[in-house]
Amino acid sequence: MEKTHNMRIDDFARPETMIRGAVKLLVGLLALLLLPTLLQVLIRAIPGLAVVMGLAIVSLVAYAVREGGRTRSRRTEPKGGAERTPVLPTDEEDL
Repeated sequence: MEKTHNMRIDDFARPETMIRGAVKLLVGLLALLLLPTLLQVLIRAIPGLAVVMGLAIVSLVAYAVREGGRTRSRRTEPKGGAERTPVLPTDEEDL
């Protein structure tokens, strides 16, 4: 049997939770600030890397656009009754 722990609002006010959140925020901001600089240094150091990175970014954007259309809910057509079956002529005159 699983033990469920309902989180209360005062759980966020605990010092260890606040410190962990602040560290995550600081690391995230630091990564966002240093990543463009690191990419710029790498592009200048390796001449063909800009082309490869450009193709990778274009590929990721194309994938996101393609898959983004699939997540939307599509209208389903109501499935009414059975399909009509064709009635063939029985007399030779009608042929």
